[in-house]
Order: sequence, then C-alpha cells, then structure tokens
Amino acid sequence: MTTAPDPYFLKLNGYGFRPYQHSKDEIPVCKLCWRNALPGGRPFPLIPEAGSVSFGRIVTGPYAEYASHYFYVVDELTSGRLIAYFTGADGQAVKAGKREVPWMQWRDKTASHIAEKEFGEISLKLYLPVNGYLEGQKFLYTLSLGTRALQFLLHAKFNNAREMPEAPVCPEFHFHVADGHRGQGIGGRLIEHFLQQFSGKRYKLVCAQVTLCDGYKTLAYYRNMSYRGKKLWTVYDKRETAMYMATEKKAWGLGPTVENASLVANRKRLLAFLGSRSRSA
Repeated sequence: MTTAPDPYFLKLNGYGFRPYQHSKDEIPVCKLCWRNALPGGRPFPLIPEAGSVSFGRIVTGPYAEYASHYFYVVDELTSGRLIAYFTGADGQAVKAGKREVPWMQWRDKTASHIAEKEFGEISLKLYLPVNGYLEGQKFLYTLSLGTRALQFLLHAKFNNAREMPEAPVCPEFHFHVADGHRGQGIGGRLIEHFLQQFSGKRYKLVCAQVTLCDGYKTLAYYRNMSYRGKKLWTVYDKRETAMYMATEKKAWGLGPTVENASLVANRKRLLAFLGSRSRSA
C-alpha cells in the first residue's frame, strides 16, 4: 500500500506550508482575504459576508490565473484549517495575445474583469437583450449587499486606477495571516520562500503594496525597519484613497488619512533580514 506524498514543503510550529490548490483552496482563501482586508486584519464591512468570495476573487484571482506557482497557503496541522495565504508574481510583462502588457496593468485590468463577472457591470449592458437577464441577476445580487457595498464597488470601478501607486518592474507580493495566528513567523517564512526563487541583477528589488493608516502599520513602522544599519524599505509611490468615509475611518480607528503605498526593498538584504529572524526564533 503506497502512502500519499506529503503536500507540505515546510512544517513549522504546528503549521504546514504548501502550494495553493485552486479547487480546494479558492473559497477559504477568498473568505480569509475578506476577513483580513480592512487594515489591521478586521472584518471588512463594506462588502458583507454574502459577497466575501466575490471580493476575494477580485483580489487574488489575477495571481491564481497568471502566477499560481507563486501562490502558497498555510494550514493549521491539528485542525487542517487554512490560516494564511501568500500571492506573488515576478513582475515581468504578461503576454496578452500578440503583445505584452506590464504586470501591474494586467493585474488591475484582470481584477476589473473579475469584478464585472462577479458583481455585474453597471452600464447599458443591463438593458441589452443578449446580456440583460444575466446582468440583471448580477445587479440584483449587488443591490442585495446594501447601499454602501454598491458605493464601494462604484468607487473601486472608477477610482481604483488613480488610487493605486506605481511600482517598479520586480517581484511583488501580498499575504494575509488569520487573526490569532500572527507573530509566529508565518508571514516571514512565506516571503522568504518566495524570494529564494529569484536571483541575478534582473531581480535586485522586491515590491510590497501595503495600506498605511493609524491603528495599524504607519509609514514610520516600515521606515524604521533596518538590517545592519541599512533601511529595508523605501517608498516608491503612495496615494491617498477615498475608499472610506470619514465616519468609517473614525469608527474603525484608521485615522484621517488612509494611503496605498508601494514599498521597495533590496531582495538580498530583505532575505538576510528574514533569515536572521528565522534563526533567532
């Protein structure tokens, strides 16, 4: 009798790290994405739980489609529950037909297409005979999520491009770790595993897109991170987002300003920093 191969490339402190499997992991990843999307890892109220999977697909779908080999998840070994995910891309242009599209542009365009597929497109399509029924069903689904959800989707559709910071051509990533499992070195090990797959002058830099606000990680948090006297992160670009109303920012402790930022680090220095933390843990 043969035993099934071990799916994990790393086991650490009761957690198993393995490659993402779309058929198995899409739903729990999307729900984790929704639960941790608000800065600070609190439930994301603008899209209620009914739309959590749709929201998660918008965020993680482009990575699953283009760079699934850089998509990882982490299970709690005792329960088998998925408690973290990591998505990344090499940052190189994506082939789209006969032309190449910059990664960030392709990612944002693909996310927009996924949003239209999940929530419908608020346009004349709603009234066309061929598309009317399907778009109408999507529109009713979107309306069922509530007025604020509809406002959020409209804002994302028309303002997202202006509010997303530019980034250099280099490996880029984001990840989420479920509340209650942070501070265990999970995020650092995921980043380390990702960065170890790149080498050479082509991959000298690495980019992380983060949200900066009060009550979470401010810009000072990243600026104060260093390794052997040298700063880890520098700001490549940052832009304020009008996604949240003043009353929401106050209620959730986000402060008066919420910004999206592209932070850039030297890949080798970041790897050395993560390695030193792993050894001391």
